[in-house]
Amino acid sequence: MTRLRELNSNLPRLDWVTVELNGARYRLPFCFRKGTNGPALLFVHGLGGAKENFYAAFQSAALAHCDLLAFDFPGTGLAEFDAATCSDVSTLADLTHLLLKELLSRDVFIVAASMGGLIALLLCRRYGTEEMRGFVNIEGNLAPEDCMFSRRVATHSFDELSATLFDQIQTELSSSNYAGDRMIAHNMALNTDVRAYYAYSFETVRESDSGRLSDEYLNLPVPKLFLYGEANRTLSYLPALRAGNVEVSEIPRSAHFLFYDNPVVTFEEIGRFVNRFSE
Repeated sequence: MTRLRELNSNLPRLDWVTVELNGARYRLPFCFRKGTNGPALLFVHGLGGAKENFYAAFQSAALAHCDLLAFDFPGTGLAEFDAATCSDVSTLADLTHLLLKELLSRDVFIVAASMGGLIALLLCRRYGTEEMRGFVNIEGNLAPEDCMFSRRVATHSFDELSATLFDQIQTELSSSNYAGDRMIAHNMALNTDVRAYYAYSFETVRESDSGRLSDEYLNLPVPKLFLYGEANRTLSYLPALRAGNVEVSEIPRSAHFLFYDNPVVTFEEIGRFVNRFSE
């Protein structure tokens, strides 16, 4: 029985936290696993994603020593959505800040994917980087070219999205050769509120078109790692990142959702990075 308790203590724990923002209460599910003597990592998912995007991190030997925390934004996974209180990604940045202060009492590495990368940048813009030990950006939004689906959504009405476009996007992802695309399509069908998908797309496009994000990322005064899939090696800003103070790493046999396409290498790279900067 003692050995069973020891094993269970190393497994991820699903729980809920309630935070208050501008008079509204948000009940958010999270998955947490206590490490041994390693740093803390906070995972931030993107549009159409959920905390389960990062579940392989909890199984990665490279991160076994780390405290790991992943959670759902409103309208994704198990978290309910209210359009009146959660209308944009700036709200998601505020929620991330509150959750960080509530659940992790020490400095963290932010690991953010796709739209989550934008949310992490907004978090830095609004609250600074004093509580951040490093920023792992998994193909997060930095430029107009990164709005693969959000731009399509932002040019349609909600009725058009809910009637046809949402299903079209899922169909396109489902027919991809990459496992990550197909997994995200599955998540959209089961765990994504179309109202949230619509609401979050507009500010994502505006910020990505602003011309600010790449410079903001380059100028963050913390260690930075940018991961991208082999299929996306033509991203226009990769040379600027390499020329700046950013570590850039290509994940083989992967497209945009590389945490599903090649999770072993993805989390090994993240483990290598956080170990270097966790002393």
